[in-house]
Amino acid sequence: MTVKKTEFIYKQNWMSKILDVDRLKLTDIVWPCTHNAGMDKKAPDFDDVTGNWTTCQSDSFAWQLANGARALDIRLEYAEDPQAVFYFQHSGHRSGRVLDELIEAVLSFLDDNPDEFLVLDFHELRDGGKPFDYKKLNDQLMRRLGMRVILPANRHATVGELKRSSTSRRIVMAAQFRSGLDDNYFWPRIPHKWRDSSFTSSGDLRTYIAKTLKNASYDTFFWSLSATAYTLFGGPRNIKEEINDWFNTTADWVTRCSIINTDFFDTSEIVRYCWSASSMKAVYGPSLHKT
Repeated sequence: MTVKKTEFIYKQNWMSKILDVDRLKLTDIVWPCTHNAGMDKKAPDFDDVTGNWTTCQSDSFAWQLANGARALDIRLEYAEDPQAVFYFQHSGHRSGRVLDELIEAVLSFLDDNPDEFLVLDFHELRDGGKPFDYKKLNDQLMRRLGMRVILPANRHATVGELKRSSTSRRIVMAAQFRSGLDDNYFWPRIPHKWRDSSFTSSGDLRTYIAKTLKNASYDTFFWSLSATAYTLFGGPRNIKEEINDWFNTTADWVTRCSIINTDFFDTSEIVRYCWSASSMKAVYGPSLHKT
């Protein structure tokens, strides 16, 4: 079933348009997330062969943010030579995008949209069997984004309280604790709920999501639901019809979620549904799904 569009939203700044958003905590909001955000069809190293297996988004970080993504699923590797650089990868394949591109996109977006909030989910930090320079990553992020980061100590604050306390701190950075990462700035690693299978049909995925969301009560922390499907010959699938069916606000799945992680997010109505669900929680209370 395809759900028709019923109202227009400005994806550029949809979060700041939520009625009574200042009442919500960040963990009350339902966040549309780009799975493997650094692997897109416009990336420098995209090609039709490997890209079929590794590409999960349509366009760049800046484009994702402008089109409504507010959480980014980040998977980095590190190369010391010829110059120290953190680059984006999926299953060992590089996209050609690097960390500096993400930072520039985030800074530019927040300059234009100062009341939007972002979650940078550093879900995977590795370099094969080689050491990963967590300290260098930390220093680069602190130098460029440190004054924009919402401190974990303020995790219980409402959106309104965060706005009043700072006009610039709008970013949650989350990662698994590692020596070299400053836990005064990094929130705890965001747990991912995903069907651990190389090949997932939409039917199997639906069953898994239904089981995950049944009696779910994860209101006090961020968690990420992976609504992605893969085929033996096609790699990541665009399941926009299923996303529109499962997460439309005529059902209760979307209000039970925290972060919804999808491939080719722009082709579905997931941003609209996250806006609607967050609006409902702001008006009726964050425990809406329990009623």
